[in-house]
Amino acid sequence: MKNKVKKEFNYFGYLRKYKTQSFFAPFCKGVETLSELFVPYIMAKIIDIGIAHNDVGYIIRNGILILALNIIGIIFAIIGQKCAAIASRGAGKDIRNDIFEHINDLSHSELDKFSTTTLLNRSVNDVRNIQVGLGSILRVIMRAPVLIIGSLIMSLFINIKLSLVFVVIIPLLVLIVWKVMSKLKPLLLTIKTKLDKTTNVTRENLTGVRVVRAFNKQNYETEKFKNANYDLISTQIKHGEWNSALSPLISMVVNLAVLLLFYFGGIEVNVGGLSQGKLIAFIDYFGTISVCIVTLANLITIITRMNASAVRINELMTVKNSIKNPSNPTKVDFDDINLGKVEFKDVNFSYSSVKNAVTDLSFKAEPGEIIGIIGGTGSGKSSIINLIPRFYDVTSGEILVNDVNIKKYNIEDLRNIIGLVPQNPTLFEGTIRSNMCWRKQDATDEEIIKALKIAQAYDFVKEYPDFLEHKVNKGGKNFSGGQRQRLTIARGLIGNPHIIILDDSSSALDFATDAKLRKSIRNNLTESTVFIVTQRTNSIRDANKIIVVNNGNIIDIGTHTELLERCQIYQEIHYSQNKKETK
Repeated sequence: MKNKVKKEFNYFGYLRKYKTQSFFAPFCKGVETLSELFVPYIMAKIIDIGIAHNDVGYIIRNGILILALNIIGIIFAIIGQKCAAIASRGAGKDIRNDIFEHINDLSHSELDKFSTTTLLNRSVNDVRNIQVGLGSILRVIMRAPVLIIGSLIMSLFINIKLSLVFVVIIPLLVLIVWKVMSKLKPLLLTIKTKLDKTTNVTRENLTGVRVVRAFNKQNYETEKFKNANYDLISTQIKHGEWNSALSPLISMVVNLAVLLLFYFGGIEVNVGGLSQGKLIAFIDYFGTISVCIVTLANLITIITRMNASAVRINELMTVKNSIKNPSNPTKVDFDDINLGKVEFKDVNFSYSSVKNAVTDLSFKAEPGEIIGIIGGTGSGKSSIINLIPRFYDVTSGEILVNDVNIKKYNIEDLRNIIGLVPQNPTLFEGTIRSNMCWRKQDATDEEIIKALKIAQAYDFVKEYPDFLEHKVNKGGKNFSGGQRQRLTIARGLIGNPHIIILDDSSSALDFATDAKLRKSIRNNLTESTVFIVTQRTNSIRDANKIIVVNNGNIIDIGTHTELLERCQIYQEIHYSQNKKETK
């Protein structure tokens, strides 16, 4: 999997756009590091020469030199930090853009494999981990190695015998870091999976808060969240235990090494083989090496978390859209009235290999016709109409629009001739006008008003002082369910689409408004083919054809009157909703 991530999702590749910053960040940190390396050596000289001989001038000159090195280090550190921030945050932004674009490119079949929660976590939390990792790498990649190698060289230059302590201590430190990291990596992947689960429980509870309260399920949901949260926190505690053990273990080894250095260094000072200043410088260099090893250990932790996030992003980014545009798409004449002609030929469709949602479906819809689709819950009504705009592709058979297989059309062109009103009315934050212009960005006020009137939404919209500029809150929460449905119907009618799909879009309307809507559709949409998916027989009693569906099969096709005479399922649905009528 690791090789797969490097091959297919190369997060370092996102730094190519920021080559200058990616170069100067480690370069500046390298210069900063070099300025730090000379300070202990100069300080040793001050102790051994300036203080030992009471040479104030020597102390001042070297003190100024140390100050100058510190100023240089600060300047280059600031530049390096800024360059690393620009490069890492820019790469994070580009990764998020690519993920968002990729998600929008996927068909419903692929999106069904991922929950909304995991998509959000991968787009936000996992990208942030990669962003933090890239920034840390750019800052540490030059600094830590230069400090370690430079400190080793300077230590050898000061005293070779005393440097032998490093031969024992450094491998021990590396072993500790490797052992801890090997425990942390699998825990990080587990934490992310459990975080998805906990977030999903939270999201479900917040989305369905009214249902939860209506059924007095607060305690049940609280317990459900506690279990998911406990499962997450127990894994995080294990991760924290190993992570927290790293610093004390390293500190213990470092303190042991310092004791050895003081012991053997003191002997060297007593025999004259090492000056006091050089011993202090030597210990300073060892401290620098120890800090760098801890920094590298933390960097490895960050990179481990980063790679775990990269695996999750890679899982998403390697999912390919199963619905492809043809290489030579059929050109669409948007003025052709026959674009409303729809035909299903022996269509079969399945969400999985277990059972068909639609079986051997065949029917025709001519331009200007109103086609009703009715059936019980789970009968396959929505599955049928989701095939027309190619949200899903048929398993076998074909769907024709204007006698052309829809797979031969460019997907964007195909959807441009379709006005879809989904089952769940969705409005976006903005204004009524901005929501109405989704199908046609340059829609005029006249077009919007016409659509609002057909959808029976004009009467309440005109009452707002700001009319079309009236604010729409997130999800359209400042409108009632019926108002949201009417606004989404109006949005689907903008631009005179050749095919209009109303997927149970009048369920929240009262019977009087529903009757007005049916009449308005019949009188105004004379050139469009209208598909009305519903569970109300009254909503489709004026349809040219009514398709009765059960378990993904067409039971019968006919008018309201014909079906009342011969179709038992239709009769059962109708008379259950119209008690006053008799068979």
